[in-house]
Amino acid sequence: HTLATQDHDNMPQVSIWDGVVMGGGVGLSLHGKYRVCTEHTLFAKPETAIGLFPDVGGMWWLSRMKGGLGNYIALTGQRLKADDLLYAGLATHYVPSDKLEELKSALIAATDTDDDWK
Repeated sequence: HTLATQDHDNMPQVSIWDGVVMGGGVGLSLHGKYRVCTEHTLFAKPETAIGLFPDVGGMWWLSRMKGGLGNYIALTGQRLKADDLLYAGLATHYVPSDKLEELKSALIAATDTDDDWK
């Protein structure tokens, strides 16, 4: 609940999806303001494919997806790659995996001030 209701303007959460993102990891990271995928991202809610319901707020975001896409994912457990995630609005940004270290450094530099630790 805290992740979903945090003040994203004053404390933005950046989730970097560079590989398999499934189950609870999806639920925890989807509430963040920034969700970065790469060419290696494989995203799914596999519990839905075997008839279980999604956890960690999965029902909330699946039910709010446009065009019935959430229903499709919930009924099939379909796995999504980077282009699918961007189209669906689940990922907010795409960064090639070989540029992730630059992204991480830029994020650290943008938030690295002495005032943060006082």
